Amino acid sequence: MKNILLQYLWIFFITLSLLTVALILLPEKKDQFEYLQKEIEKVQEEVKALTEKEKQLKELSTQKEWEEVDKDTNK
Repeated sequence: MKNILLQYLWIFFITLSLLTVALILLPEKKDQFEYLQKEIEKVQEEVKALTEKEKQLKELSTQKEWEEVDKDTNK
């Protein structure tokens, strides 16, 4: 009986320690939101910096990629 209780105690402490480590290391929702906002701002700044010709080339490449995806899915 003592052996079974000892095993359950080990399982409990290992699970508790893993949960504690996970809660410490995982970012909070606020941090995730701020990170996403920063990334969106970076992309918007990059788009503003593009010339008209670069914007056209980017749009053309995106269209070609989608056409390839459409061809692959239609096969």
